[in-house]
Amino acid sequence: MLVVGAGLAGLTAAHALTAAGLDVTVLEARDRVGGRTYTVREGFADGQHGDLGGELVTIDYRALTALCAAVGVEVSDEVWYERPQARPGETPLEGYLSDGRIIVDGQVLTGGRFAAVDDEIRVALRDTPPAGHEVIEQWTRRAGLSGVARRALAGIARMPVQYDLVHIDAHYLTDAHVGNVRRIVGGSQQLANALARDLRVRLEAPVLCVRQSGGHVRVELENGEQLTADRVVVAIPPFVLPTIGFDPPLPASLIGALTSMQRSRGGKVIAQYAEGDAVRAALSHAVFSDGPLNTAWVSNPYVTSGPAVVSGFFSGADRAVLESEETALAFLDELVGVAVGGPVTRIAQHSKNWTADRYAFAMGVMYNQATRDSLVAQLATPERRVHFAGDFTDLELSGTMEGAVRSGHRVADEILREPTRIPLTEINTRMVRK
Repeated sequence: MLVVGAGLAGLTAAHALTAAGLDVTVLEARDRVGGRTYTVREGFADGQHGDLGGELVTIDYRALTALCAAVGVEVSDEVWYERPQARPGETPLEGYLSDGRIIVDGQVLTGGRFAAVDDEIRVALRDTPPAGHEVIEQWTRRAGLSGVARRALAGIARMPVQYDLVHIDAHYLTDAHVGNVRRIVGGSQQLANALARDLRVRLEAPVLCVRQSGGHVRVELENGEQLTADRVVVAIPPFVLPTIGFDPPLPASLIGALTSMQRSRGGKVIAQYAEGDAVRAALSHAVFSDGPLNTAWVSNPYVTSGPAVVSGFFSGADRAVLESEETALAFLDELVGVAVGGPVTRIAQHSKNWTADRYAFAMGVMYNQATRDSLVAQLATPERRVHFAGDFTDLELSGTMEGAVRSGHRVADEILREPTRIPLTEINTRMVRK
């Protein structure tokens, strides 16, 4: 059995298949496991770290938290992002509306200025409810929101999916509750490392082509090596999948689904600040901005002393900021300073432009509500002896670490439940002669 890709989806599948007694080899193009779960420590004081990829663990991440428990990875206590005092029936948008957490035109909305915006958005939600499939930019105009109200919800709306408002459907404002969040202690890559510990993983082994014939699958690596298996799990990001050849070609419906998806373009910048207590007080529950850096939060809120590490996101039309790390960091410094209410001292930093990464090409993918079911059905369907995993093949939580883990379990279950089929060419040697 071969698994292509050592992100959470591929490692979860390999872990489950190995536990069931199958002989599994994982092929990974990078020089590390984890894929878009990527934890960095270099340069950070006090042994701290930052996640350049996925980091939030919500209440819905049941498969991921169970897997963490199974392999001995600790998950932190909860931190609220949607206000804990939110009234029953409130939308996610209303849950994020909180005095002191929204930055518009370089200033924190607070007091009477926040109250006016808060009231305007709540009235608009009540009197002009968004349609679930309607893009947010259209809804803000249909509802007649003022310029300041539209800018106030910009960062909140972009946070879950990191698209521009012309690509995000209103489902994320009205139905997609995040609730309280936790994190994997020590960084999200801890889970990938733990899963890989007892697996056979080959790093720096990019795949060139996957060929099926005669009841077997042959995987050709870019270095010319060829490996053969009864089945192959392909667990790589959707925008990387078209860079691998398939013989016979993948079905037209699958290629059409792949090429129709919107990619979340952009990445993250993370920095460690010396003013730890002030930064934790201002950003542990996240802040949202109408600027190029739309969302920022303390990445290690379970660390209660010393410096603090902050993550910030650039995406969509603003992704070009990441082409200059210093420019991106300057935006983060400015936002953190505004949130804290004074200058801050950056002592370490990292950035990651996922769009420029040849093994990702995007931060992730989310589906519009109107097309989600049909696209996922096509992308998750096996092609003969090749099975597909990855967060984009999960119907409910695509684009998340939980979706990746669920897809790994799904594809392992597909393989383990499918009865063994013996090709005609093997009947003589495997049955008659024995």
